[in-house]
Amino acid sequence: MNWDTVDPAALFEEIRERFAGPDAERMIWSFERALETARVESNLLDYLLVASACLIAHAEQVTPRTVFEQYFRRSVADEDWRERYAPLLA
Repeated sequence: MNWDTVDPAALFEEIRERFAGPDAERMIWSFERALETARVESNLLDYLLVASACLIAHAEQVTPRTVFEQYFRRSVADEDWRERYAPLLA
C-alpha cells in the first residue's frame, strides 16, 4: 500500500456527515495522525494500535484484550466497511 497516494478528503467528508461536530473532528485528527505514521512506515501502524490499546487499558484499568473486545463490538460491520468506507481510502 502506498500511503502517500491516499487522499482522505472523501473519508473526512463522510465522517463529518455521519458524526457530530467535535467527535467528527477528533476522528479526523486521529486519522490524520495515523496516516502520517503510515507514510513514515506502514508497519508502525501495528505498533500504534498496540500502544493505543495499552494506554486505554491502563487509563480504564482493564486489559488490552478488553479494550480490543469493546472496540470490536462497536466497530462497523464488514459489509458496511467494504461498501462504504474502504473505497474512500482507495
